[in-house]
Amino acid sequence: MIKNIIFDIGNVILNFNLSHILPNFTENKKDQDFILKNIINSPEWLGYALIDTGYLTKAAAIEIVKDRTNHQKDELIDNFWNHYIEYSFVDKKVLELIRKLKENDYKIYILSNINQYVYNFIKPSGLFELVDGYVLSYQVHKIKPNEDIYKTLIEKYNLIPNESLFIDDNKANVDTANKIGLIGKQVKQDDYNSLIEVLDTNKIHFK
Repeated sequence: MIKNIIFDIGNVILNFNLSHILPNFTENKKDQDFILKNIINSPEWLGYALIDTGYLTKAAAIEIVKDRTNHQKDELIDNFWNHYIEYSFVDKKVLELIRKLKENDYKIYILSNINQYVYNFIKPSGLFELVDGYVLSYQVHKIKPNEDIYKTLIEKYNLIPNESLFIDDNKANVDTANKIGLIGKQVKQDDYNSLIEVLDTNKIHFK
């Protein structure tokens, strides 16, 4: 019987659609590719997640990217790094869903790869006060899909894995959850209906 529900944040609670975000910074396809290659898929971001693990500040990451790209597009780098999060939003429907789940006596937790700057952006929404607990990558210097961060959450809140539903948009993260005994389910990015479908399929009460 499922008693705990563990949510990822990015593309589950926080809508972050790059195809919508990039045009706010440049309509030039080559510049958009530059952002994807040199910022999003860099060691500082997705590559080694140095920001999300808390080992690197945003300011330091910006300077590294500028140096690595020979200062060709410093203004674009500054602008994107400092303002990309402003084009994301916390899905209020998901916050209301979490409230309903809590009313139905489920314990709600967060397990997320996230940096301090995104945390500060999300905090005013009340998400972190709403849930029963959370483990964030930048605070524990661990990251999904490595098993350590899942075990940190389980041990911190004394969760029983087979009573805990883990929801994430990333297949690798879901695979690790299932490997260690959680009930891992993948949802589509930024898709509220996909989330509802997973809850329904797993017989979760939220109405």
